Amino acid sequence: MQWTYLFVIIATLFFPVVLSFESKVHYISSWKNSFLAAVIIAIPFILWDVLFTKLGYWGFNDEHLIGIKIFNLPLEEILFFIIIPFACTFIYEVVKYYFRNYNLATLSKVFYFIIPFYAVLLTIFGESGWYTLSVILSSTIALILLMKHQEYDKIILAFLICFLPFFIMNGILTGAITNEPIVWYSEEQKIAGRIFTIPFEDVLYNFSLLIPNMLLFEWLQKKSKG
Repeated sequence: MQWTYLFVIIATLFFPVVLSFESKVHYISSWKNSFLAAVIIAIPFILWDVLFTKLGYWGFNDEHLIGIKIFNLPLEEILFFIIIPFACTFIYEVVKYYFRNYNLATLSKVFYFIIPFYAVLLTIFGESGWYTLSVILSSTIALILLMKHQEYDKIILAFLICFLPFFIMNGILTGAITNEPIVWYSEEQKIAGRIFTIPFEDVLYNFSLLIPNMLLFEWLQKKSKG
């Protein structure tokens, strides 16, 4: 079905948009900074996407796309970099409100160990490709940025909560419910193992995308408030 990828992206928006008007979190007041952060962080990821698509490290199944392309990428893929961070920033704002009286420093310290440990496991238990190496590098940069801003300890919890929609969405994109994956990966550029249909590397890719988005969102929010 040509609308599959677009439908997944639009469905991701449902709860963040509907619940944006709720009085406690009132996410609608943060829409501008959330979208701006997503657009800025999307730029290097789109360039990364364009390069790896051109090299054949990953690609897209036209049967599940509406056919509009920008920079030789499906429109749905461009929207991915805007809508997914927007939805996850909504989760972050909810976590900030409902866990505002909780100190999550211990969780953060444990997490600072988990990410590099996971990256090391990728290199030990499989033959690494360019996708593997690129996500290790990008997640290292994201982790350094996060460790420099440890005052935002709610980001870690928000990221962990985002794993549920992440697995559902990525599972659909990588072939969990379709005969052929919507997004395919070159097996030569990643380790052989997968989490169901999801490449192990996608965990670090997700981390690399969402953490800088939340950090930039916080910076924009503070700048807006003066």
